Amino acid sequence: MPAHAPAPIAPASASPGTDARARRPATARRPGGPRARGRRIALVVYYSVAALIIVACTLQLIRQVFFLPAAPSPYGSCQEGLLALVRAVERARDAAPGTDGEDAALARFRSKLAPEWTYRDGVAASCRGSAEDERALDAIERLRYAEEHAARREAGDLAPLRRRVRAIVDGQLGPASPR
Repeated sequence: MPAHAPAPIAPASASPGTDARARRPATARRPGGPRARGRRIALVVYYSVAALIIVACTLQLIRQVFFLPAAPSPYGSCQEGLLALVRAVERARDAAPGTDGEDAALARFRSKLAPEWTYRDGVAASCRGSAEDERALDAIERLRYAEEHAARREAGDLAPLRRRVRAIVDGQLGPASPR
């Protein structure tokens, strides 16, 4: 029998039924169809809204941080303002102790700082230019910070002991004892 040569193998893309998209004419594709156009419009709207929110929030933060005017000081001089701040810290320190816990002690402390500490920026503006007054304001601010932490620490450490002693006084020593 005569030998036959093998039949040539056709490329895969030319074989029937392998890739329907490859055989579709270019006019059948619709990359700019209504679904794609709608998707693009939705993306543009979405990113535009997101960008507007980001820009608005950024501008608001910049305005509040860098351009918010300080409340003017009601005090005639820097020294009067500094004295008012010191008196407010002393008043707050005296009001902070109690038996009701740390949160209540901090609330009492911070409420007694008002109204003087609402004018802190105005006092700082009136003290600007004098190194001695600026150092005094810094020391007063550090004192306020330390007193607030002391009130927090004292409330956390001493409030349970105060409650226990109050219970002993009320229960064992009688109501005639001084409070």
